[in-house]
Amino acid sequence: MKNQTAPTWDMEYTLAMQIVGVIMILIGIMKNKDPVEFNRGIFGDAEGVDGGPAASMRMLIGGAFAAIGSMNLYCSFNVEDAAAGEAILMGNVIGLAVIYATLIGAKLRGFLENIPVPPLVIFPVLMVVCLYSAMG
Repeated sequence: MKNQTAPTWDMEYTLAMQIVGVIMILIGIMKNKDPVEFNRGIFGDAEGVDGGPAASMRMLIGGAFAAIGSMNLYCSFNVEDAAAGEAILMGNVIGLAVIYATLIGAKLRGFLENIPVPPLVIFPVLMVVCLYSAMG
């Protein structure tokens, strides 16, 4: 009888960068498409949420997320060295952890009443994808 081993599936670093890239770009687009409505979804009808500085800050944050996503997509097609790809993925984990910690810090410092659920799910999932691929 043949020695049968369980099949393994290692995620290529390029695929992980593409997943992170697409998701971060989509988040950036959503934040920029209608920043006022995006802010209302988080803060309700709080004072100052209807435009101006609040909307421009939401757009800047969305632009930063889209920039991270764009860098990941660019690197996924142009970085051919696996070690460099893994380093980029670990950099993503660090960056996403900083974003996540900032969100938790905003809650702990009293700047947010409730943390929106999507970032509580999206950022850890993206970190796991990056870690799985980089360490696999």
